[in-house]
Amino acid sequence: MLSTAHASQKIGVFVLGAQYERDLNASDSVRFGLGLPLAAMTNGGGALVLSGDVAFLRHTGSSSNTVQPYYGAALGLATVLGSDQNVAVGGVVLYPNVLGGLNFNVTSTVSLFAEGSVGPRAIFAAVSDGTNRASGTQIGLGYGVRLGINYTLR
Repeated sequence: MLSTAHASQKIGVFVLGAQYERDLNASDSVRFGLGLPLAAMTNGGGALVLSGDVAFLRHTGSSSNTVQPYYGAALGLATVLGSDQNVAVGGVVLYPNVLGGLNFNVTSTVSLFAEGSVGPRAIFAAVSDGTNRASGTQIGLGYGVRLGINYTLR
């Protein structure tokens, strides 16, 4: 394991989110992502979405290469809360997945990345009108794409 004095740390942004990545050793890292909170206000109601993920990544090439492939596993979690004047809705999405991607090193500190993921997606939701309540679960195949830019802190 690398000492913390030599471990690389990256911060990055991707479409609708931000992330922090820290090397565990010469080829492995852990990444924490946070989706931008999304909110909508409507006449008499609104909605809020919060999301995040944690991923273990294995880089298969040297960080000094122009293109550095990687793969890994992640666990994503999102919550949705919404209401209008008569109905309240809440839900949780769980997304364990495998992923693969490429880092495109622009300079020694800046890289662009493209990543794809696939895995089961479980959605747990409930709705209530104050008198009646219903809930349900849906499990299916999920997929995702992440495009962004990273900056290496050290």
